[in-house]
Amino acid sequence: MKKLLATLGLALVLTTATVSAKTAGTVNGMKITVKEANKALKVLTKGKMTWSKLPKEGKKQLITMMAPSKLVAAASRKGLTAKEKEAALAGFWMQKKMSKTKVSDKEAKKAYNQMKAAAKKAKSKKKIPAFSKVKNSIKMQLKQEKVVSRLMKNAKIKVN
Repeated sequence: MKKLLATLGLALVLTTATVSAKTAGTVNGMKITVKEANKALKVLTKGKMTWSKLPKEGKKQLITMMAPSKLVAAASRKGLTAKEKEAALAGFWMQKKMSKTKVSDKEAKKAYNQMKAAAKKAKSKKKIPAFSKVKNSIKMQLKQEKVVSRLMKNAKIKVN
């Protein structure tokens, strides 16, 4: 999981980097700037290392580690349709907003109890899992609902 988060962090760092004069390395002709390398090192080493302090072998390792995200970004620019790019961007934006949205255990428990009551009222035969097993899923759903609700609050919907 940590490796995945580090890779995603690197991808984010690389995709938000601006053009810089100094090049740390290249991947298929695509530049990796010293600025990008320093951003990646800041994430990976919690600010303890910079490109200029990194030994030659460490620099090669870092550029090799950063290469996949550059390659994936280039491939996605070429291989995705405009609709697919829009969907990916919307999904990323939603995840970003949800990560900043707070849902308390109390809110999740309330939603869980409402779900149980609705199942009972509908005379459902399905066994409702324990709250501890579904708490995180409920919180994610509530976060998504909060984000969508905020968007809808100011939406000006018009039907022609």
